[in-house]
Amino acid sequence: MDEITNRFLELFNEISQIPRESGKEKKFADFLELFAKKNNLKCYRDENNNVLIKKRGNKENNEPIILQAHIDMVCVKREDSNHNFEVDPIEIVRNGDIISAKDTSLGADQGIGLAIMLLILENNQIKHPDLECLFTTEEETTFNGAVNFDYSKLNGKRMINLDHCKDDSIVIGCDADICNKYIFEGELITSNIPSYKIKISNVKGGNSGIEIERSNKSAIIRMAKIIQKLQAEDDVLVCKISGGDSEGDIATSCESIIKTKIKDIENKIIDNSLEDDMQIQVNKIDNNLSFSTEDSKKIINEIMSLKQGVIASNNNVITSGNIGIVETMTNKVIITGILRSLKEKDLQKYNQEHYLISSNNNFIVEEIYQDSAWIPNMNSKLKENYKNIYYKVNGAYPDFEITHGGLECSCISEKIKGLDMISIGSIIEDFHTVNEKMYISSCKKTIKVLLTYLECENNEIELKRK
Repeated sequence: MDEITNRFLELFNEISQIPRESGKEKKFADFLELFAKKNNLKCYRDENNNVLIKKRGNKENNEPIILQAHIDMVCVKREDSNHNFEVDPIEIVRNGDIISAKDTSLGADQGIGLAIMLLILENNQIKHPDLECLFTTEEETTFNGAVNFDYSKLNGKRMINLDHCKDDSIVIGCDADICNKYIFEGELITSNIPSYKIKISNVKGGNSGIEIERSNKSAIIRMAKIIQKLQAEDDVLVCKISGGDSEGDIATSCESIIKTKIKDIENKIIDNSLEDDMQIQVNKIDNNLSFSTEDSKKIINEIMSLKQGVIASNNNVITSGNIGIVETMTNKVIITGILRSLKEKDLQKYNQEHYLISSNNNFIVEEIYQDSAWIPNMNSKLKENYKNIYYKVNGAYPDFEITHGGLECSCISEKIKGLDMISIGSIIEDFHTVNEKMYISSCKKTIKVLLTYLECENNEIELKRK
């Protein structure tokens, strides 16, 4: 293995030893400050644990370029795992070209980008212009880091974001999104009706921006369908329904407690849920409290009525929805979901529909965040230059892509007037799940193109297609 790739893997492993769950990035920000000090680099850190590290260029033309990646990762683990994401390192598993993690998500999103940036910052043999490496926080939740950073600290007007999950395309735009909480509060009643705990697990998950076709088959939706079908037969009282980890991801598990007089319910539930890609357990338990029949129907109807999966598709512009989390806290049920679209008008249209649906079911809607779209700049000089460098390295041109998911590029572009930007990356499969994996060969390919660009970016004219 070549020296650059080997060092990249060492850095990725080092990064994986440091907990960096969204909203808990302090330890990694500490690491970045020490890294900058060790390498005699300028460093700025803000109250949100965003870190900016600057390095002087070593070329004739040192017009600065911004490299940007987010620190945080989505933290999920197998149900039988005792892993503590606040203190335990990610246990890396390597099998030939493939890297994964033992019993947890890997954090290749965006550990790959972090490792590439650190590699360039510490290596004084790599030719590059002035570098402004921005490490942001809370990308996987609220974009809080990128939204609140002081961009007067930056001089660059070109930015390469490293949050893509493919190595054969360049991202030039991304969708807008709206994240809402849908809150129901009811009165609990007591009864002697038999109670049952239903648990669904082992559902295929993933990021709903990339794997949106899985949204309609999430563990939350499957649970709601089971309960709704039972409610059509007889009264079913909901005591609890909880599942999912993140509004933007497909829920892989869900647990509910119901009360009903339906006979042989255990077998009815299992017989109606025989799908290969899930596990289901039903157990009779002792439980007194539940929502009323009417409130139980409203709760399930809300889950089933909120828009899921692909809502509309027109000229490759997709509008979609995903319920990522449902949780029950005593007499409250809180649903957290996200809507996405490149077209702001469509996004607002379906958001208003969700308000109407929720009103009919006595749910209150609370907006958590709203991000604007990154509209493609078809005259981008950066995308054309990078495309030509990609061709020089690989002998083929990359595709241009508008990703159906949020990137920090959308909010950063609003902060820096005239910013020219693209997003690149390496192959990551099943990210945000315990099956997440990355490929060494893909990372090597991405690193080679990026380093060639940084060295040759002012020679773009001779690289253009003849």
